[in-house]
Amino acid sequence: MMKYALATLISLPLLAAPCAGQEGEYRINADGSQGGFVATTAYVSDSVYIGENAQICDKAQITGHAKITGNAIISDYAKVWGNAHVYGDAEVFDTASVWENAKVYGQAQVYGFAGLKGNVEVYGIARMFDATYSSGRYY
Repeated sequence: MMKYALATLISLPLLAAPCAGQEGEYRINADGSQGGFVATTAYVSDSVYIGENAQICDKAQITGHAKITGNAIISDYAKVWGNAHVYGDAEVFDTASVWENAKVYGQAQVYGFAGLKGNVEVYGIARMFDATYSSGRYY
């Protein structure tokens, strides 16, 4: 019995603290639903929807009617606003910006000085950095 209990404990995945242990709290969205983690140093406007597994870290800013869902992480000085949607396992970090109707999803990463606007979609394993993209699909 002891071997079984020990094997079970060892095989359980370790859950990392949200935002690498930064101080913050889990948000309640305007519709009353449970939202994700928001670091105390980040800014999220009341009109934004944050899914329960999403993380907003560091000094990231999320405004307008943006949606951050799935396991998405927005960190550093990144900004997401307008009607932009970041979801899945996507990450937006450094000083990257995503706005208007842009979508980032899958395992895509947007970073550096990258800007996504308009109806651009970045998904799959795409890596976007240091340029502004206003249309097209990148994967």
